[in-house]
Parts: sequence; structure tokens; C-alpha cells
Amino acid sequence: MEVYESRNYADACLLVFPSAQKEFCEKPQFICEDMSRTDVCQGRLGNCWFLAAAASLTLYPRLLYRVVPPGQSFQDGYAGVFHFRLWQFGRWVDVVVDDKLPVQEGKLMFVHSEQRNEFWAPLLEKAYAKLHGSYETMRGGHMNEAFVDFTGGVGEVLYLRQNTPGLFTALRHALAKESLVGATALSDRGEIRTEEGLVKGHAYSVTGTHKVSLGFTKVRLLRLRNPWGRVEWTGAWSDSCPRWDAIPTEWRDALMVKKEDGEFWMELQDFLSHFNTVQICSLSPEVLGPSPAGGGWHIHTFQGRWVRGFNSGGSQPGAETFWTNPQFRLTLLEPDEEEDDDDEEGPWGGWGAAGARGPARGGRMPKCTVLLSLIQRNRRRLRAKGLTYLTVGFHVFQIPEEVGIRRGPRPGSAPPLGCFLVGRANTRTWGEIGLRTCEQLLQCFGRGGRLSLHHFQELWGHLLLWQGTFDKFDEDASGTMNSYELRLALNAAGFHLNNQLTQALTSRYRDSRLRVDLERFVSCAAQLTCIFRHCSQHLAGGEGVVCLTHRQWSEVASFS
Repeated sequence: MEVYESRNYADACLLVFPSAQKEFCEKPQFICEDMSRTDVCQGRLGNCWFLAAAASLTLYPRLLYRVVPPGQSFQDGYAGVFHFRLWQFGRWVDVVVDDKLPVQEGKLMFVHSEQRNEFWAPLLEKAYAKLHGSYETMRGGHMNEAFVDFTGGVGEVLYLRQNTPGLFTALRHALAKESLVGATALSDRGEIRTEEGLVKGHAYSVTGTHKVSLGFTKVRLLRLRNPWGRVEWTGAWSDSCPRWDAIPTEWRDALMVKKEDGEFWMELQDFLSHFNTVQICSLSPEVLGPSPAGGGWHIHTFQGRWVRGFNSGGSQPGAETFWTNPQFRLTLLEPDEEEDDDDEEGPWGGWGAAGARGPARGGRMPKCTVLLSLIQRNRRRLRAKGLTYLTVGFHVFQIPEEVGIRRGPRPGSAPPLGCFLVGRANTRTWGEIGLRTCEQLLQCFGRGGRLSLHHFQELWGHLLLWQGTFDKFDEDASGTMNSYELRLALNAAGFHLNNQLTQALTSRYRDSRLRVDLERFVSCAAQLTCIFRHCSQHLAGGEGVVCLTHRQWSEVASFS
């Protein structure tokens, strides 16, 4: 059987070739028995964020098998190739890698399993590195990145210093709904071990929650795992803590496993004292499947970009161009179902943002849940070019109910106008018009390269309309308008276009200083007029669909 070997992807290190597997491992296995969080142990690469996410993924076999398709083996049907599925920018991508792995001194350099002959986790790491360009691009990151790439879900970050009430309920509900959860103890000086056995600047998986009774007190415990597979919390409720002896035997046997595997329990208050952020990835409907109650999530994805001079309006709401930023209007109709908050009060209401996910309880207003997330394309791959993540964000505004409702007097009941309007005199004189623009006007309004008196009157009427529209948006009488205003000017002139078309026109007709002069505006309006007229002759029914032959399409294209 031919053995697959990738020839366009490798990192600088000693590689183990498929033909020499027995020199490294006598009986290599893709999966030994099953996949578990102890299969994911960190190596020399600073990608604990990725490994913590992978360890969380092993808690949910259904999710894991979507990323790591079953049936792969080093024995049956072996061809030196393994497949993984990762989510990228709205779609699932099949990533194929060979089984050559970085090795030094007889040991895997990067992620490895507790069982020396198990390789699904190192190969998954290699597939992720291939998707993003190299192993090097995986240095440093946030668990939510890997969470989203593993599930296609929506990530959110909870900042613990600001919002602590309701956290335990939030984590319990998240894990019950198969959300992936991680926590980070931030550090300004890299990874630093503390006296209590934690590692600052390190990512941990949150793998469970439990309440135990200690006398008359209920203690809320969180189970965490260090992706190193070692170095555990040594404080209260650690493996050797005597408090375990004070709880019923069946609870102690079910919860506590004395083993140096990187997993440990800690009390919620200790967690809040040592960790800064919690990251939760809520799964998409595609992954969760249909909700048994008929509700559940609905997901919508919008793709776009900020274009200078068109819709890059800046981050300050007070800026004149802020309104040009992409806008999306959401209408939330059905409130969330009520859930038991388990006697835990707080602004989160059982999830991660103030009022974002809480049920109506104790007289509180009902809430509708919506999660918003921004994703930047190929930022890790662009690291090799010195680029990194851009600072982006979004604002959420509540629209008052009265906005958009126009009220006025009934027909015939308007009061008499008690004043007169004074406007700026239109003293603009037409300068030279380029040959290209003249050709467009003649092509649009003339016949056979000539203008009759009737056609000239029509042309002149349009020119006056376009000039008046231009003057309206040339507020400083400089002879140019800001390119951000082009969409409003075209709309005022009667051209109602979508964002994609408006963006293309803005890019074409603005100058290097993001300005549009009168001639450019007239040229744009003439082009649109020609295309609209020609297409209106070929409308198919009343559905707004244009059917063109190849010749007719060529005629339309000639107007551009």
C-alpha cells in the first residue's frame, strides 16, 4: 500500500518517518482504548491554551469524534495519513496530515499522551499547526480560539474581578449544556509557579462542578486540569487535603482520585482569588442537534470587512463617520425559559454577562439571550509576516420603540406654513468634464451617438438633480464630498443599493484622499442609470429577477 507523505509542510526538527515507526514505538496506536483528558500533556511548545481546550473536548465524545473521525488506525487500512475536521470562518475543513512528528532524544517534542504509543493528540496538534501555517504560530493564545475551531460555537469571556456573583451557576449550566470551559490566571511575566501549585499565565480546563456538605455549610467545588498533566493545586480540597475525610465516603470515592495527572478540585472562593478570566464556548445548533423542547439556539453568520473610505467609521461613537460602520439589527421576541438559579444571586443571572442570560426570577425583567462574536481571518497564519490580531469590537445599542415610527398630521389637517425657507444659492459653475464621462452621458441618454432635443432635456434634468444632490453633501463647498457620504448621496439620488455594490462603487470612484468630486459622482450616477434602464427591460415577472442572454449581458457590462 502506498504511504502518504506530505511534502509541503514540516517544521525544523528531527522527524520520525512511517517506515521507521518501530524504532520510536513498537506498537503505535492512534487511540488506546478511548480518548481522555489524560491523553493531552504539554510539551515544549507554549500552546497550553490549545491543549486545555483539547482536554475539555475529550469530556464530550460526540464533539470529539466530529474533530477526530473514528475508524483511523496504524494497522487496518494504514496509508500514513490521518484526517481531522476543524471549523474555520463558517465552515468545516478537512485537514490531512502524515504521521511524521517532531522528536528529540527519543521523545515527542510537543504534545504527548501518558501512554507512549498513543498518537491521536500529537497528530491533532499537527493538523491544527498545518491549518495555521506552522507550530510556531501556536505559541500563545486563548482557549476560546481552539474552542471555536473545535466546535464552530460562539465564545465569551467572563472577567472575574468585575463579576463574581452567579459564577458557579454559570459554570454548572455551561458544562451541563456541553459547553467548553477554561480558565486563565493572568501574568505579566510569563508562566510562573505559585506556592499553592498553580501556574500564573497558564490555561486550565474547567471539567466539572460539585457541591458538598461540610457540616451545615455547602461548599462549591470546581474541578480543573493542568494540560501539563502534572503540577496541581496544593491548597484546600487538593488531593491530600484532610477536608475530604469529613464528607460521606461515597462522595469522596466518586470525586477524589489521588493521582499526579494535573487534575484537582478547588473551592470557588479560592478559584476567584487566583484566576482572572473564564472562557466559555457555547455550541452551535449544528453540533447540539435539535432541542427536545422545540427551542434552542438559532445562528446567523455575516461576513464582511471594514473598508477605508467606505465603512471604517472608527471606534468612537461621537465621531462623524461612526455611523458608517457595518450595522445589524436584531429583534428578540421570546424570553428565555425560567431555570432554577440554585439560590445564587448576582447580576449574571446564571451565565456570563450582566443580565445576558438570566431567567425572570424574583421580579426581575425577563431576558432574551443573544451571543455576539467577531472572528478575524488568518491572523495566526499572518504572524509570519509580522501581523497580529487587530483591535476590533462592537457596540450594542437598544433602539427605543418610537424610533422609526413617523407620526404626522392627517391629510388636509396640516397647519399653514408660517415661515419661509432660506437656502444657499446654487452658484456652482460646471468645470471641464472628462471625455470618459461625456461618453457615458451620451451612451446613456443619446441614440446612435447623437442627442435629440428631447434627450438633451432629459440629460439636463438629470444633471441638475445630480448637482443638487452633490451640493447637499458638499457641506463646505470645497467641490468634493467625503467618500463615506457617497452611499447617502446615491440613495438621495434614487439609487437604493446593497452594501456590497455600494462598497465596490466607493472603491472605484473615490480618489487617494477618500474624496469624490462632482465629475466622479456624475460618472457613477450615469453608469448606474444606464445599467438600471437596460436591466429593467429584461425583468422576469414581478420578482425582480433579470434574465439576460450572453449578448445582453455584454451590453450591460459595456456600461461599466
